[in-house]
Amino acid sequence: MSNIGSCLLIAICVTLQSTAAAPVCAIDLSAEHLLPESTALFFAIESPRAIISTILDHPLSSKIQGMDAYKKAAASDGFRKFMTGRKFFELQIGQDWRPAIEDLTARGIYGGVDRISGGGMLLIRGKDEATMENFRVKILELTRLGDGATSKPDDYRELPVYKLDKGGAIIVRDWLIVTNKGDLGKSVVDRLLDQSSDSASAERPGTLASNARFKMAQATQNDDSHNWGFIDLQAIRDAGLAKQLFDGKAENPLVELLFGGIQSTLKSSPFVALNVGVASSGIKLEAVTPFQADWIPQERSYYFGPDNAGTAPRLPAIPETLMTLGLHRDVSEMWLRAGDLFDEQMNDKLAEADSGLSTIFAGRDFGEEILGSFDPQIGIIVTRQSFEGASIVPSIKLPAFGIVLRLRDPKTMRSELRRTFQSAVGFFNIVGAQNGQPQLEMDMQKVGDADLITSQYLPPKSNEDQDSAPVLFNFSPSVAFRGDYFVLTSTADLAKQLSTSDDTDENSPANTSLKLDTGVAATMLDDNREQLISQNMLSDGNSREEAELAIGLLLEGVRWFRGLGLDLGQQSGRLSLKINLDLNEGP
Repeated sequence: MSNIGSCLLIAICVTLQSTAAAPVCAIDLSAEHLLPESTALFFAIESPRAIISTILDHPLSSKIQGMDAYKKAAASDGFRKFMTGRKFFELQIGQDWRPAIEDLTARGIYGGVDRISGGGMLLIRGKDEATMENFRVKILELTRLGDGATSKPDDYRELPVYKLDKGGAIIVRDWLIVTNKGDLGKSVVDRLLDQSSDSASAERPGTLASNARFKMAQATQNDDSHNWGFIDLQAIRDAGLAKQLFDGKAENPLVELLFGGIQSTLKSSPFVALNVGVASSGIKLEAVTPFQADWIPQERSYYFGPDNAGTAPRLPAIPETLMTLGLHRDVSEMWLRAGDLFDEQMNDKLAEADSGLSTIFAGRDFGEEILGSFDPQIGIIVTRQSFEGASIVPSIKLPAFGIVLRLRDPKTMRSELRRTFQSAVGFFNIVGAQNGQPQLEMDMQKVGDADLITSQYLPPKSNEDQDSAPVLFNFSPSVAFRGDYFVLTSTADLAKQLSTSDDTDENSPANTSLKLDTGVAATMLDDNREQLISQNMLSDGNSREEAELAIGLLLEGVRWFRGLGLDLGQQSGRLSLKINLDLNEGP
């Protein structure tokens, strides 16, 4: 309702009250005017009808129903009981289940958790009072009688309260209220019954609408978002909850590298706001929280970079790329500040690793001199390997992967990294020889202005093994140098592609950016179909036919999706995490 409409309604109510002894005029309250100010978690689905339509009318829906697995499930006893229950619901409510559900949830589904009582609330707003009264009489009342109850339900303010397994339910006008805490439910009922023009403030005292942090979160809501949420971080911290999330320490270096800056932000931020978009093309989720530079401690300055403006690198566009991950992290600074970031046990392990790595790099300090020689922009790429026409084909086909870095001092570090790589290959050959594994043969190439050092496992002696070679034949460790770029990859082909490609993805202001192509993932799974079937037969004891069906279902499910994208960045005083899950809309 617009502000003008609200003012007109209030004016009419006041006029009626001043000229006649008419009943108090009720105003239209939203969920945030009903829930208590101490609500720490809140969600709103303002248009359930749109979500129902998106899911049930999606082209994938008919495709799923045509699958053998779905038809098999539809023949089960559990599914038949579900269909019987649905038919019973339709007969009682007097209409088909879908329009009935759409009418019952026409004006939204809302929920919240109160930090003081620990109670949960579910508020469902129907099309009108007649719809909800019909639901009460034909569903709630009948369910009570069906349970063998002979006494009347409890009353609150002359309204019947229906007991559930945990908590109770009540219908008030066009609202269905469900809670597991009686006092919490009573407070919501009171606000609905006592609403009047003299309490029609948009910031009703004692309600979630008057919560200052909630109002700030509302300001971040997208105009086109009808599904959103609110997490009161300040209230959660004050209540002493989720201490592990806010204690400031990560469990290990990888967790710290990926989430350290986020953890520091959440430790000080007042709230997180969530916006969720659901469409036939996919699902979009955005989590937004306030951000201030002084929330990031000195030991985590590596995460966002100088002035908190560090951005992910641009990566070459390589055919059949499964995943790319770009991030800005000063790993050298994180390594040197490990004493402030990790516990004593982890720091002992890192000190041991530092000593060993410094030995490998001819006595140079690993954290300061080696890691410090790289720019904070880090690019990781994973691609499908094609063994078409290859003389040696491994039994299990793994993806190729590589890391792309920039050297701060390429003249000095090129020779250092070249010697280290050659020494590493020699070490692998010594260890491999002791374990009866094939040896790596090295080669040096120059492709354009890129210098490559590649290695490749010598082929097996038996020709019979070349079509099902060991897994290690997925690897041909290589490095490449081009200008100030350094590339380390699991295969020679990927090293050549990364070091010679000039095509790059669009630059992004994101601090961290992830892209996953599920189409390539499906192709890679199909490359290993026989291995997956054999593994399913061994692990689950299925017949080959059952295993083929299970793996086929897995591949089909993966193909429903087009990809996943994730971007983390901060600007204008906000830290934003955006996640996009794209669906295939075609049949």
